[in-house]
Amino acid sequence: MTDEKITARFMSKVDKDGPTVAHVDGLGSCWIWIAYRRRDGYGQMRVGGRMLSAHRVSYELHNGPVPNGLCVLHRCDVPGCVNPTHLFLGTKADNNRDRNAKQRHASGEQHGSARLSAANVLEIRKLYAAGGVFQRELGKRFGVTTMSISHILSRKRWRHVA
Repeated sequence: MTDEKITARFMSKVDKDGPTVAHVDGLGSCWIWIAYRRRDGYGQMRVGGRMLSAHRVSYELHNGPVPNGLCVLHRCDVPGCVNPTHLFLGTKADNNRDRNAKQRHASGEQHGSARLSAANVLEIRKLYAAGGVFQRELGKRFGVTTMSISHILSRKRWRHVA
């Protein structure tokens, strides 16, 4: 399939009248992918027998190939957006830093695998600070590992809980 055919097929699946996002001023509105999207909202398109992320296809159609080891990231943080002016290259570490800086990740009680609540964390810290209780005992009492208790106490985990 030629680039022209891919571009035509790609553009037939784009709504250029998406929302304008405040923190991407001057870059225009989002182009929303209106074809198949995964549960997380990212569009997908089959090209040459392979399923590719629609935002990656957009980047490559407008800017050329993505170098090995790099990801296509969004300035607008709209998973369904394929506007090439909203897209930029970065590493996975860049993507994680961007996600964390914008607080777009589940943490604490909001995390799908959380076993503790913020109240539990505060109680764990209070009990340990009072003395007379081992981390192993706290782990058993709250149904988590001793390592989890250690991370809570050292604030490697649940640091957002005062």
